[in-house]
Amino acid sequence: MGGRPARTAGAAFKGAEHRSGPLFFILRVPPDAGRFRGGSAVRGGASATMNYMPGTASLIQDIDKKHLVLLRDGRTLIGFLRSIDQFANLVLHQTVERIHVGKKYGDIPRGIFVVRGENVVLLGEIDLEKESDTLLQQVSIEEILEEQRVELQAKQESEKLKVQALKERGLAVPRADTLDEY
Repeated sequence: MGGRPARTAGAAFKGAEHRSGPLFFILRVPPDAGRFRGGSAVRGGASATMNYMPGTASLIQDIDKKHLVLLRDGRTLIGFLRSIDQFANLVLHQTVERIHVGKKYGDIPRGIFVVRGENVVLLGEIDLEKESDTLLQQVSIEEILEEQRVELQAKQESEKLKVQALKERGLAVPRADTLDEY
């Protein structure tokens, strides 16, 4: 191997490479993609090709638009996409971290945010017209952080009770922090 990326057998795209570690693919399907069957258009009978760019290159058209990013650690970021590279590393501007607890949410301003591509679980454009149409109630930062702390404390207490009940039955539960070692 020697540090060079290995070419994938039967790669879908010219020059597609496989690297060890998490893979991140974005596939954009053009709006008229449903009309194509076997390389020819259903309507009109003329031959047509699908014009889209594979992978993160398809996000170039989304630069300067507002996006929601869900990270691997569970955080939700909302900001304007300013830059992206071949590894799906993102630069978000005017970023807020949105915290949801029940039917309430709070936004913590974060400014410019650089996100490593391997930490992105979901990336989606926000429809600015529908953004304000929500059933959730916006609360202050202090209130949402307190609600989050109370929710986390309740989860931890519930988890303790589960572990205790399993121990009483002779079962052992591995600690969450040791699960990644195997």
